[in-house]
Amino acid sequence: MGLTNGVVERKKERGEVRVLLLGQCLSYGYDGVSQDATYPRVAASMLRSSFPQLRFRLDVKYFYYPTGLKSLLAHRLVLTRPDLAVINLPAMFAATQWRVNMMYEIAPELIDTARSFMRRLEATVRGRRSAPPAPQTLLDRTFALKEPISLAEYEQLIEEAITHSRRISNCRFILMGPGRFNEDTVEQYAVHSPEVWASVNGMVKRVAERLDVGFINAQEALGEYGGEVFCLNNHRFSPFGHAIVAREVANVIAAEVTGSTNGE
Repeated sequence: MGLTNGVVERKKERGEVRVLLLGQCLSYGYDGVSQDATYPRVAASMLRSSFPQLRFRLDVKYFYYPTGLKSLLAHRLVLTRPDLAVINLPAMFAATQWRVNMMYEIAPELIDTARSFMRRLEATVRGRRSAPPAPQTLLDRTFALKEPISLAEYEQLIEEAITHSRRISNCRFILMGPGRFNEDTVEQYAVHSPEVWASVNGMVKRVAERLDVGFINAQEALGEYGGEVFCLNNHRFSPFGHAIVAREVANVIAAEVTGSTNGE
């Protein structure tokens, strides 16, 4: 599953690989995990060590909700022209209510810009500019609540977004399933069950196989370890959990890169 010839030629000319990563707060850091310790940053460091002849340019964007995925990809693919796009698809959307508004579904980039501004503003007001950004802002709390999304709708939205993106870009896609369910969590969800996490992971894997795109099985990788992969009493990855997932992310991206460069 290598990059298309047109992307290979551009990569050779630039000497870099542009990677777009869409994810949630796990991608940005939080209390107990600095931004440099998150899986996108650690994976990028691993890739730079493995491919010293290439520059890996990472573009991390917040992915709010599946109904906005198609619009978000359409904007970023045209604006930054990535070679690879890694999309983290969490179980949370299928497990609990989510705050979304119509503006995000139509123009998610505007919401992302406004949210980034609110994060900086709130950090300044609280005198915590050097601390990890808050997972939510006042803007998030103004959105309307949506009930947990069904697996069928979730799957359809992912497939529509990837299919449309392929029409407008040569970008290669990699789908990343959710991490595993933390049995020790004190958080409560509308559908509070490890089976939800497993079902979403299975769904993402099926979509990846059907569309012939890369798949990162973070759930399986984390399943080899105990509760040390989580922060205390929730589903967020600990620094160790981020390191485990980063290894999987780096391996799948490396496979794409080497697949495109064989024989060069």
